[in-house]
Amino acid sequence: MGLRWGYMGTGYIAQVVAEDFKISGLHIQAVGSRFLETAQAFADKNGIADVHGSYAELVANPNVDIVYISTLNSFHYENAILAINAGKHVLLEKPFTMDAPQARKIQAAARAKNVFVMEAMWTRFLPTMDAVFDVIKSGLIGTPHQVIADHSQYLPIENHGRVWDLKFGGGALLDLSIYTISFAARVLGIPDEVLGIGKLTFEGVDESNSVLFNYEDGSQAALTASINDAGPCNAVILGTKGSIEIDRTFYAQTTFTVYDNLHNVVKRYDTPPVPGTGRQLQAMEAERCVAAGLLESPVMPVEESVDLMQVMDDIRLELGVVWDYEDRID
Repeated sequence: MGLRWGYMGTGYIAQVVAEDFKISGLHIQAVGSRFLETAQAFADKNGIADVHGSYAELVANPNVDIVYISTLNSFHYENAILAINAGKHVLLEKPFTMDAPQARKIQAAARAKNVFVMEAMWTRFLPTMDAVFDVIKSGLIGTPHQVIADHSQYLPIENHGRVWDLKFGGGALLDLSIYTISFAARVLGIPDEVLGIGKLTFEGVDESNSVLFNYEDGSQAALTASINDAGPCNAVILGTKGSIEIDRTFYAQTTFTVYDNLHNVVKRYDTPPVPGTGRQLQAMEAERCVAAGLLESPVMPVEESVDLMQVMDDIRLELGVVWDYEDRID
């Protein structure tokens, strides 16, 4: 029997993930919300037995083994700490936290409590990404030295208010760039230098950004994101012997083509079926790790999540994005 999951948060992504869970037979034991009515509606829709009108009640439930957290960005840290201190394993939606100090505190708390924690970077567990990195490992494109990726979506404020709200950790960086940044870092490693420019709203949210990663060996990544423009949402990896062009939407289950340096097609990857959106695969990895006694996933280790939050802190410094609580730091 698998783990008994508790859902912390009942928003859009929580529902998408719940549907993926049902497709794959994963067990959602409980749901918690700040409002009992919201939790009950989510439970009724998804056949969940235990309903809680607070997050504290959810993590205190002895029938919950692991908590999936999909609350607003600005609450990830306190919600994760609450679950960890209750002795629960945690799958925490991206972005892992608002900043690197918060990420380090989660890492330390999880180690102290001896519980599993993983950032819910679901794209890393999709068959497409397995195939992309199999190509890289095979040496077919030689040594990767450049990544070009875009994640731009049209998310108008009237329908996506929280993405435009500074107090909730809004902006392109945390919600969209996290995908391109995590992808580039997986291919090339954590950068030695980051450069960033962007357009800020009056409130101080980054509406769009362009980020450059530099590496001591000369490798680079060029990454773009916007919450106010529909972009190609594709990615390219350039290597010494060829390239991989990943089609839209690069972070989801999709297709890609491998080319040599003369742009001849070497290999074509067509999308195999994946149940739902494939977000259940990250949960299955969490269950596998817990069963094996692992406190981190080798595919998405906590240390890398911490490093990526530091990268995003460095980019925020470049962009001029400051969280409201940072204004209060003496």
